[in-house]
This record gives sequence, C-alpha cells and structure tokens, in this order.
Amino acid sequence: MTLGQKIKKLRIEKNLTQKDLADRLYVTFQTVSKWENDENEPDVSTLRELAKVFECSLDYLLSEEEKLIGVEPEPEPVVAPTPVEPIRETVVIHQKELHVCERCKKDIPEDELEMEEICVRHAGRGRAAVYRQAYYHKDCLKQTQKEREENARKERKLKGKRARKISFGWAIFGAVAALGISLGVLLGVEACRNALSITASIFISIVISYLIFADVYCILSNSFISDIFSAIAGWSIRMPGVIFSWDIDGIAWAIAMKIGLAILGFILGVIMLGLGIFISGLCAMVSFPFILIYNINNNYENAV
Repeated sequence: MTLGQKIKKLRIEKNLTQKDLADRLYVTFQTVSKWENDENEPDVSTLRELAKVFECSLDYLLSEEEKLIGVEPEPEPVVAPTPVEPIRETVVIHQKELHVCERCKKDIPEDELEMEEICVRHAGRGRAAVYRQAYYHKDCLKQTQKEREENARKERKLKGKRARKISFGWAIFGAVAALGISLGVLLGVEACRNALSITASIFISIVISYLIFADVYCILSNSFISDIFSAIAGWSIRMPGVIFSWDIDGIAWAIAMKIGLAILGFILGVIMLGLGIFISGLCAMVSFPFILIYNINNNYENAV
C-alpha cells in the first residue's frame, strides 16, 4: 500500500474530508488530494503531524505494510474446523474522490456535482487567459450565478449613471460656451451687428447652442452620431514625400516644405473637425429627442 493510499484510508476511517484534514495541517485541500493520488508527498514535519492526527506511528506511514506496526494482533481462538463457505473479500478497485464546493467549502455528492470554468488570469498583452475548473453544489451554483447577475446589473447601472452625468455635463458646458461665443461674435462684430438685429442674433446663437448641446450629448452617449463625427473628423490626406538634393539649398527647401505641409495638414484637420461637428450636429438636432428617450428607457446601459 502506497503512502497516498494509507493517508486516504486513515482519513476515511477518521471520518475526515480532504478539507478537514487540510485545515488541521494548514495546507490546501488540493495538496491533500495530490498526496492521496501519489502525485506529491508530504515532508517529514507534515508526516509527523499526520501520524498525530491518525494516531499511528511514523514507521507505519513510511512502510509498505497495511497493518499498524507495534500493535500486536489479538490471538485467535483455536476452534475445530467446520465446513463453512469461503469468505469472499471485497476489494475496492476505485473510490471516487469527493470535490469541495467553491462556495460552501463542503464535499459534493456525485448527484449534486456541477462544474464551471473560472478565469483566474485575463488575457493581456502577450499572454493568454487562464481558466480553472470550479466545483459547486447545484444550489450553490445557482446562488453564485444569481449574485453575479445582480452584481453585473448594479455595475451597468453605475456606469449608466456616470455616462448620463458625463453626457449632460459636457453637453451643457459646450452649449453655454457656444451661446456665449456666438452672442459675443454676432453682437460685437460691427458687420454682424449691422446685418442682423438683436433678436436675430439671439435666435441664431440659441440655434448654435442647441446644435452643440445635441451634438456633444449624442457623441458622448455612444450613439450613431459619434460614428458620423469620427468618420468625418478622422478623415485625412497623406502628404507626399519631398525629394531634395544634399546641399544647403536643397535641405533648406526640404525643411520649408515639411513645415508647409505640416501647417497644411493642421489646417485640413481643423477644417474636417469643424465639418464633422457641423454635419453631426445637424443630424443630432433631429435625432437628439429619440436618442434621449432611448437612453432613458435603457438606463444608459448602451451609452457606456
């Protein structure tokens, strides 16, 4: 009999689970399972503690004998042989291991066993995700899944609140800034003041302010307006390469061209950004009420 088989046999005789034995020895139940499957062996100090727990000698644990060393068997009485049927010895070929529930830390009967893969390390740059097998009672697994769903729902709700604050906060800020700038331009520039009345200037400023408000809100709430804005504002052209000669004039010309192309690229970027804001703002002015109602009905879960 191997050491692992002895540990398992003595543990069962003491009515101990792998978890109970592990707690007494200050190890994990997986370590006890490896001992019993002869995948690993305890050290000398742990063997002494095992001998104390099982109330046996250390020699017995280290020997290959099945009977306890140092315990004299009781003498069997001498009786006359009688014709009896031969006693059939029951040999246990395999005893199934009991898994420990991940939730309640108790052994799981075979008819109550449920398995689930748990991610112990998420995928990152240059590494793959790692999963391990977890075991539960059926009721424990249902309770665990219910708690996970509840926690996920609360997390979505919190993210929705943050998305709502961010969307409205920046939209209001942009609207106030646009209102102030447009009023200042329309009422302060003499040409605009002569061409437009005060009422028309205020009306145009309010329209611009609503356009910015709706545009910023729809972009930050992750609606289709953000896709329109990204497609237009992110458009750019590829600047051509510069061919020059390796002399002072050629190098100076190349530097000047590089600076000119950089300025041209910046100007085009600003133009496309303004065009993206304008076109997405026009779409947002019409779509804002519908997007607002959709976000309210879905608690801003899709705005994260």
